[in-house]
Amino acid sequence: MGSHDTITAEVTANVERVRSLAREGEGSAEALAALVKETTDLINTAKGAGSVKVKKELQEALLEAVKIPAQTREEPEADAPAATAVVRAQTQDVSEIPDYGPLLSLGIQRVKEAAVDSWEKGRGVGEVLLALRLNTLDKDLDPDLPGRTNPYRTGATNLYGAVVTGLPEEGEDEDADAVRAKVNSIQNDASQALRSLVPEYVRGLDIVPNPEDEEATAKFEAERARFQNAAEMFSAEKYDDKKFSEKVFDYYEAMGKPLPRLTRAEKARQVRAEKARRRAELDAAVAAGDITAEQAEASLNPQPEPAEIRKKAAKKARTTLMELVEDAKTIEDAKAREKRLKELAAILTDVRREIRNNLPKGAEDADDKE
Repeated sequence: MGSHDTITAEVTANVERVRSLAREGEGSAEALAALVKETTDLINTAKGAGSVKVKKELQEALLEAVKIPAQTREEPEADAPAATAVVRAQTQDVSEIPDYGPLLSLGIQRVKEAAVDSWEKGRGVGEVLLALRLNTLDKDLDPDLPGRTNPYRTGATNLYGAVVTGLPEEGEDEDADAVRAKVNSIQNDASQALRSLVPEYVRGLDIVPNPEDEEATAKFEAERARFQNAAEMFSAEKYDDKKFSEKVFDYYEAMGKPLPRLTRAEKARQVRAEKARRRAELDAAVAAGDITAEQAEASLNPQPEPAEIRKKAAKKARTTLMELVEDAKTIEDAKAREKRLKELAAILTDVRREIRNNLPKGAEDADDKE
C-alpha cells in the first residue's frame, strides 16, 4: 500500500460516500455495510512510523460518518417553517436499530483487531516468561521449560504483581485502572502463548545458522549447550540421525516432565482432523444400521464420568491453593505475609472441619491410624 497521505486521501473519499449512504437510510444498508468494511480494511493497511495515530484518526472519522442520520442532519434554514416533530417509539427488535448493519460490521472488525492485538501482547509477555524458564534450572539441572519449579513460578508471580504495585488507588487514574483490569487477561494470553512458544523454541534448535555468521553460530551453540543432558542420553551412534529437537522432546518425556510438541494451532488442526475422521466412521455406521444417530452423537461427544469431574476439580483446587501459598511467600512485609498465610490456614481448617463432619462414623479414626 502507498504512503499515509495516499491512504488518508482514499479513506477520506470513502468516508464522504459513507456519510452520503448513511443519510439515505435503510435502502442503502447493504451498500453501506460493504463500504464500511472496505474502508476499515484500507485503514488497516497503514504501517510504519505514525501509523497508530493515522489509523486512530481515520477510524474515528469513519465511525462519525456512520452515526444515526438524525444526529448528522443539517439544521433547517432560519426562514423555513418549523419541522414536524419526529415520532419516536421504543425499539422492539434489533432490526429496528438505525444503521445496525454497518455498525455491526465495524464492531466485528474492531473485536477482531482487539483480539489480535491482545494475542500479540500476550505473546510478547510469553517470550519473557520463556526466557525465565530457560534461565531456571530444575533438580536435573535442565532448563525448566515446563514451568514447574517454585523459583520460576515465584518469578512469574512477581512479574505480574510488580505491574500493579504502586499504582494509584482504584478510581483515581483511568490508565492505572485499565492496567489493573487487564493483568489477569494478559496473564492468560501469555500462558496460552507459551503453549506455542515452547515447541517453536525447541524446534529452533534444529536450524543451524550460516557458519560464516560467527555471532549467530555462537548463540546457536550456547542454546544447544543448555540441553547437555538430552544430548548425552541420545549420544549413541544409533541416534546420529535423530534431530536435536527430538532428543530434547524425548529426553524431557523420559524424565517425566513432557513438553508440548505441537503449537496451539497445530493441536487444534489435529483435533479437528481426528474429529472429522471419527464423524465419518460413525456416519457410515449409522447409514449401515449398526448404531443409532443418538449413539453416534454420544460416542463423538462423550460426557465425562462424575468421578473424573470430581478428580479434576480437586486437582484444580489444590493447584489454586498452592499458587496462593506461593504468592503469599513473595509478600515482602513480614506482618502482611504472616497475616496472609494465616488466612489460608484458616481456609484449610474450615475445609477440614467440614470434611470431618461429613465422614461416616469411624472413618476419621481409621484415617488417623494409617
